[in-house]
Amino acid sequence: MPEQSINGTVFAYEDAGEGAPLLLLHGGLGTARLHWWREIPVFAAHYRVIAPDMRGYGRSSPPRTFPFDFYQQDAADMAALLDALSTAPAHVIGWSDGAVVALVMAVHYPHIVRSLTVISGEARLLPQERAVWPVLAGASTWSGGARERFIVAQGPLNWPGILDAMVAGYNRVLDERGGEIVSQRVHEIRCPTLILHGDADPTVPVQHAYELHTAIAGSRLHLYPGTGHLPQREHGEDLRARVLAFLAEH
Repeated sequence: MPEQSINGTVFAYEDAGEGAPLLLLHGGLGTARLHWWREIPVFAAHYRVIAPDMRGYGRSSPPRTFPFDFYQQDAADMAALLDALSTAPAHVIGWSDGAVVALVMAVHYPHIVRSLTVISGEARLLPQERAVWPVLAGASTWSGGARERFIVAQGPLNWPGILDAMVAGYNRVLDERGGEIVSQRVHEIRCPTLILHGDADPTVPVQHAYELHTAIAGSRLHLYPGTGHLPQREHGEDLRARVLAFLAEH
């Protein structure tokens, strides 16, 4: 797995396929392989897929920390990674926290984002979302297989402290920034944008999808009925085909 030193951190990333560059951003508590293992080979048949472990996650210089501006830091890292690999502009796809980072990239670094796909994403945190975060970090409720995969992927420098650190980080964004990440500027996004969301998402309420669609001129919105936070698992074949069709237009 290749590595790149950027902004004081060594980033590990998957690099597969050929063609126009496509950046895949994983979600919170994840890694590229944990969250995109099905998508990487499918997308790599058409594009050069770059799927990094974001700062401090997995094989990218752990431990992971969550300062109040961690989303902005992640976006700066990913922009620098694309520049270092001479792959900008790139199609950028993010899920969950990765989708938040993708939105920040599209606002702050528009020259490197060729198109934007937001899966289960949000541009601000809502106070009512606090109740879900401890559940996300409650490893005791995970299946044995999921728990073991996570421990192996994140390693001893992250486990188990990363769970509480993530929840504390989300709370910092709410307490110090009122939940604001980039919602006040998403109307500036001009690149082609696809928004995919489950209408029964308990983690990132579907109202975020409607808000993004309203704010981003020309964006497309597709909702998956009765679907939670993981449409790429509940509707994997359809989601991958939908994304590829969108990318082929741009």
